[in-house]
Amino acid sequence: MTAYFLICLSWTLFGAFHSITATNWFKNLCFRYVPHCYYRLLYNGLALFTFIPVVQTLRLAPAEPIGDWIGSVWIGGYLLAVGAFISFIALRKYDLAEFIGWPVDHQTAAHNQLQQSGLFGYVRHPLYLGALVGLAGLIALQPYWKHILFSLAAFGYIRIGIFYEERKLIATFGRQYLQYQQRVPMLVPTF
Repeated sequence: MTAYFLICLSWTLFGAFHSITATNWFKNLCFRYVPHCYYRLLYNGLALFTFIPVVQTLRLAPAEPIGDWIGSVWIGGYLLAVGAFISFIALRKYDLAEFIGWPVDHQTAAHNQLQQSGLFGYVRHPLYLGALVGLAGLIALQPYWKHILFSLAAFGYIRIGIFYEERKLIATFGRQYLQYQQRVPMLVPTF
């Protein structure tokens, strides 16, 4: 039971820290000490470093099956592949150097425009959709309590993250993003 508590605690601490470092307050604090072009690299580095305990708690938790079903390599593998594919296609819409925070001397035109084509025409957050489909694949592959708990915590974190991310997008794009919200679903595509 302690191992499951640690999974929840690690996600909570990661989520709180990651959310704080995404605020404008933290950005402005960083800008006092770090050149603007390095903020995103610092942000992603801190996120990666603070995600290590989350992965470690998952790894150390006991592999207790949910029930008699032992999982399916076919279903789990398929969902993992679909999740990875969705994430890959979504990432193609970004300037990856800028996305990870590699210092760039220019602002790309894509950075100043609201992405609405490709997968962004079906869901507002295709990267998160890809992650959630991948997590469903993990559960189907190995239906353990630790994977259920890990995935539920990840979903909670993603949902909270979407709330704050969309507030920033509304502040950046205004009416254009509000109209996009009304037209395109958040995570579950409708055709």
